[in-house]
Amino acid sequence: MWQHPWRNWGLLLYTATLTVCVRVGLSLYPLNRIIRALWRVAAELPQRLPATRRYRLRAAWAARAVGRRFLPERPCLTQALVLQYLLLRRGDDEAELHIGVAKNEDGLHAHAWVERNGQVLIGGADSPQEYERFDDLARKVRSTASADRPDSTSVSGSSRP
Repeated sequence: MWQHPWRNWGLLLYTATLTVCVRVGLSLYPLNRIIRALWRVAAELPQRLPATRRYRLRAAWAARAVGRRFLPERPCLTQALVLQYLLLRRGDDEAELHIGVAKNEDGLHAHAWVERNGQVLIGGADSPQEYERFDDLARKVRSTASADRPDSTSVSGSSRP
């Protein structure tokens, strides 16, 4: 299927702007605040077309391409957040942000990636095997945020964030 070349440029420009915003946000605010803000903005803006497999691949490509050029060092967290937001804007809340750590002779190394239904969309296909992952961070932050709201009807038995 033929696709107009400006369509990719539009996605790249949008992704570049989002990448700069996320990176600046991460330098100013804690991660959980950035995640909550991205989810809130994605939910409040008018819904775009649903995310197709093709769109997920294009969005992951754009997040990687922009991240490699704008963020020469440690781009993984920003790329993962950008991709998750792009998918959320299309109503795809099944993509999960994961953060993990691995230990080697140089010490601990952290890494972020996004998975959807067990498939790594960004961050390296071997990340789940190479890194000891934390629980789904975005899900934790969302549940904490909803538990903090007075109108929340959460019945979570855990007090962990």
